Amino acid sequence: MAHILIAGLGELGTPLAQQWVLEGHQVSAIRRRSEGPQGIDLYSQDLVSDLILLPPDQVDLLYIIMTPPSRDEAGYHAAFLTAPLRLLDALAQQQPLPPVVFVSSTAVYGADNAQPDEQSEPSPDAFNGRILLAAEQEISLRTLTTVVRFSGIYGPSRERLLRQVEALRQGQPAPPPQWTNRIHSKDCVALLHHVGQGWLSGEMQWPVVIGTDAEPALNLAVLDWISKQTGAALPALAITAADAEQTSGKRIRSRFIEAGHYQLEYPNYRSGYGEMLTQSP
Repeated sequence: MAHILIAGLGELGTPLAQQWVLEGHQVSAIRRRSEGPQGIDLYSQDLVSDLILLPPDQVDLLYIIMTPPSRDEAGYHAAFLTAPLRLLDALAQQQPLPPVVFVSSTAVYGADNAQPDEQSEPSPDAFNGRILLAAEQEISLRTLTTVVRFSGIYGPSRERLLRQVEALRQGQPAPPPQWTNRIHSKDCVALLHHVGQGWLSGEMQWPVVIGTDAEPALNLAVLDWISKQTGAALPALAITAADAEQTSGKRIRSRFIEAGHYQLEYPNYRSGYGEMLTQSP
């Protein structure tokens, strides 16, 4: 039985913790709120400002899955630099640091990196990508680390595109065409679990893993498909092949997934959104 500590018990951290508990492992978690799932030892605290409280038992694997309190530069700095580094400093006073799985974002590649993968050099062009990259580097200097860079996460609790289709039906103009990348939240959790299993087995893991599905897609194509599944198609979303060739945005690939290290449950938006729409009341 391993002892797993999860810092961040949100949309990804909660089902991940529950999976480890089901497998018989000891799971501790840190979050700001005071309630947590059954079977998890919860240490409720704010890693940015509180005196850090840690479980007394040695931690074998640490996940850092932070959510910024605000979507500005200060919020990102607090969540992705201040909080994780304070946590690592406190844990290092108690034991040798375990392997860390740090959840980051493909925002570190910036807008101009057209087809990035794990071997591509990051080139962030906004504060969120720059802060995430700085956090990746700081954490990786301190202990064995796998950075998992997720593209756009969607799932039952993230219905932005469904709301966008409805807004288009109400007369809102269509957005400009752009390449997009996404991954279902269930695949995010399963991928994090898979990487953690690798570390606990004593095998060296990839330092960087990209979590994205196998099908980059034009935003208008996704919206058009959703509109057809939920009612009439929207003519304003039509785009030609010539338009697609000139469209901006990244087409991200995951060499880790392509090599067969993890098999996606939802390999494209049609499979993921198809299930969501089928289960909708």
